[in-house]
Amino acid sequence: MGLLACTRDCYDTCIFHVVRDGEIRLVPINDFPTLGFTCARGMADVRRLNSPRRIKTPLLRGERQVVEASWGRALGELAARIKEADPQRVIHIDYDGNQGLLTWYYPARLFNALGTASTDYSICSAEGHEAIKLHWGRSYGAMPEELGRRPVVFWALDASTSFIHGWALAKRGRNPTAAVDVVWTRTMKAVDLPVLVRPGTDVVLALGVAREIIERGAYDREFVEKYTYGFHLFREYVQKFTPQYVEDETGVPRDIFYKLVDFYLRRPVTVIGFAIGRTENGGDAARAISLIHALLGDPAGFYYSNSGAWGIDFAYLRGLHVAKPSRVVPMGVVGGVIEEFRVVYVWNANPVLTLPQGDRIAKAAERGDITLAVHAPLLDETAEAAHIVLPAPLYLEKDDVIYSYWHNYLVYNAAAAEPPGDARRETWVVKKLAELLGVGDHPLLLEDPWDAVDIAIRGTGVTLKELRERQLVKLKAPDYYKFPTATGKVEFYSATAERRGLPPLPQYAPPRRGYVLTFPPHTLYTNSQFRDVYGEPEPAVLVNPSDYVGDCIVLYNEAGEVRVRARPSPEVPRGVVAYLGIGKDLRGEPINKIARGEPGPYGGTPKLYTTYVQMRPC
Repeated sequence: MGLLACTRDCYDTCIFHVVRDGEIRLVPINDFPTLGFTCARGMADVRRLNSPRRIKTPLLRGERQVVEASWGRALGELAARIKEADPQRVIHIDYDGNQGLLTWYYPARLFNALGTASTDYSICSAEGHEAIKLHWGRSYGAMPEELGRRPVVFWALDASTSFIHGWALAKRGRNPTAAVDVVWTRTMKAVDLPVLVRPGTDVVLALGVAREIIERGAYDREFVEKYTYGFHLFREYVQKFTPQYVEDETGVPRDIFYKLVDFYLRRPVTVIGFAIGRTENGGDAARAISLIHALLGDPAGFYYSNSGAWGIDFAYLRGLHVAKPSRVVPMGVVGGVIEEFRVVYVWNANPVLTLPQGDRIAKAAERGDITLAVHAPLLDETAEAAHIVLPAPLYLEKDDVIYSYWHNYLVYNAAAAEPPGDARRETWVVKKLAELLGVGDHPLLLEDPWDAVDIAIRGTGVTLKELRERQLVKLKAPDYYKFPTATGKVEFYSATAERRGLPPLPQYAPPRRGYVLTFPPHTLYTNSQFRDVYGEPEPAVLVNPSDYVGDCIVLYNEAGEVRVRARPSPEVPRGVVAYLGIGKDLRGEPINKIARGEPGPYGGTPKLYTTYVQMRPC
């Protein structure tokens, strides 16, 4: 009986026993951190092995038909298109569809060796990472066990839907729970203290909490004096964030605000959701929320992502120690500037459906403005638009090393099944393509992929040999009293930011009034995955009954328009429009065609969860 970890872009990174009793079954381990249960996606992964959407052979799309091809022909065609283009007009689009070190990170070596363009990997968590680092020098925080030992605040995260083990630990711990969000999520309805805020105003609420803690003299003076920098400037700055100002801007009633302050005086863990970075003022909100814990003398009190805590050298895996992209494009604007490219290569992502204005990628391919090539295990919107489609294995069909951005277990995944047809893994594809492009002898491509992994994980204190033998290794918790900032301290007033020309204190710009489209998570889908199992989600939005104008509505802005069904729901405040998950409209158009692609100021994450729209009946 082997072990493997789910590779999904998900907090939980469930760990399973692989059972073979006539068929493959994944049985969640009873131990921490998976606790004997998993989600609807984890249960469905083995069903995808035989999905009718599987890609089993390379495909070439012409003007009138799609034909099956050999690997030699498909890669030869792709290599010819890349050779014809200026490297700066070739871009690869990849993200965390599979969190394996070889699946996601290593293939970028080919494109860095060629000097092509790259995205900035900003679509999810980058804004919060970079914002929090301005004050702490790092963005990692609380270990999973803390969620079962202390009160917990889930801020901008529907944990009961998309962080089920963190939620379970918090509830099993029997400590009080709170949540802050812009809609009445399942989590908001289940916690002891729900706090509903207007979209884009979380930073005001956090700075108001900080001000009240200071005004009450309830902050940890010893920690502040010994470990922090610029407290007096921060104290002066937050004076304007009075309870009245907080109520006026955020819509949080005074009594609820005071309850939240009291809750923080119980020293909870705050789980800061990735969603915060995708909103108006989101990076500044992450900054301000984290600083509440500096006031409380609690450097491990917030949790955002622990990916930077384990010592994995992701840059080495991508080959950035030897070669870098000629151009870096924010993910939120790729669709808007797609005409600047001639070749687009995609793996581990479905940008047509998931990126803001991703539909423009498909339209550019249809016009012949770009050559779109995709390496994917299943047909999705990007593969359906592509000229060259290359079959890839699912995570159950290949060996890889899996880390979590929540728990501190490193897992060696041994393949549980054989890939179908001609499916080949990512490292094989880039090696073959490198040979055709004349860079097969580049140092980045000469190094064996597994040797690259071995070097990249040295900082964890574990060798690849040891990991293969043990399969599962628990990594050490980080030192929370090291602050790699400009001053070597937690910076209330960020000298680190000031040196980079960024605001040293969290900023607030009042969001626009009007309708805001946002995207709470769906229980059945991880981004665009699992629609082959559970079908297409309903092309519908939830609106407040006061905003309801009919069963069919058009949402529109400067990027375009979509048509969706509308469902009146008191769980959505006035002025908010909620689309669960990432999907399409009634005409099959990606809902993200109207999503806001404007990058955030710190990590570049698009502000798609505060997408301003107008509404009219169909």
